Amino acid sequence: MTDTKILILGYSSFIKRRVIPSLKKNKKIKYCICSESNKINKRKKILFNNYNISLKKFKPNIVYISKINSLHYKFAKMTLNKGFNTIVDKPATLNLKQTKELLKIAKTKKLFFAEATLFNYHRVFKSIKKLYRGINQVEHIQSNFNIPFYKSPNELKIKKNDCEADMSPYAASIIRLFLKGKINKLNVYKNYFKGTKLVKSFYIIASTNKLTYFGNFAFQRNYDQQIIFYTKDKTIYSPKRIFAQPSHINSLVIIKTKNKIKKIMVKKDDCIDNFFKLVLNTLRKKNYEYFYNMILQDSKIRNIITKFN
Repeated sequence: MTDTKILILGYSSFIKRRVIPSLKKNKKIKYCICSESNKINKRKKILFNNYNISLKKFKPNIVYISKINSLHYKFAKMTLNKGFNTIVDKPATLNLKQTKELLKIAKTKKLFFAEATLFNYHRVFKSIKKLYRGINQVEHIQSNFNIPFYKSPNELKIKKNDCEADMSPYAASIIRLFLKGKINKLNVYKNYFKGTKLVKSFYIIASTNKLTYFGNFAFQRNYDQQIIFYTKDKTIYSPKRIFAQPSHINSLVIIKTKNKIKKIMVKKDDCIDNFFKLVLNTLRKKNYEYFYNMILQDSKIRNIITKFN
């Protein structure tokens, strides 16, 4: 079997820290990077500075777009129209209209198209699911995702990367994964950077007939990442850093009941490596509906979130 060739457009911090180390694990993947702002560096596999030239010369099976948020739609539209399977860093688009347009192109040309929201591909979620014994046993879910933040509002405005744009994909994916997207009520409360319309933090409350979800997402606070599942008889705490779980360490899950606290260690895993394995399998089968539905569901939820002031 020939290698799957992945061209990465952009050389973001996330690509350097997380994606490239994961791609190196997969012997079936050959990758290179195209970056306008970095010099050619064969050791780092930065082989191109021009996007059109890189597409023609490298002839990738997949293009992975890792640019600033405001450029995601532009480059995804370009690569899809040129006939390339495409993965885009979250958020893949800035609104539902853009998502629907890109999906229409992908479906018409029978191309793979996905958003890289990757946290849930970690094996720890299978372990947690066994512990709560089916989502019907869960009455309430709470997530926290707070990070210290040092960028200026002007930079956020240019890159379209405020808290809502950056973190709403996580809120949307939790609703899709655990509430199955079937919500009866959804409310969002937002705080803004002073004198701007840029969201500094937001709180989301969603409910179905059987469970509720509360999400707390914020810039400029102490670092805090966790998902907590409440059932009638136990509380299950995900590992810290659950939205960006390191691939080189084991994960600690804590279960609290009325009488005791139990700790379960889950073996280390790489959610990004798992994602790309699924992508390769999907490309082989040429059935892209799972990823089409996922990106559309998440975009619809994010569209609702953005409508709240």
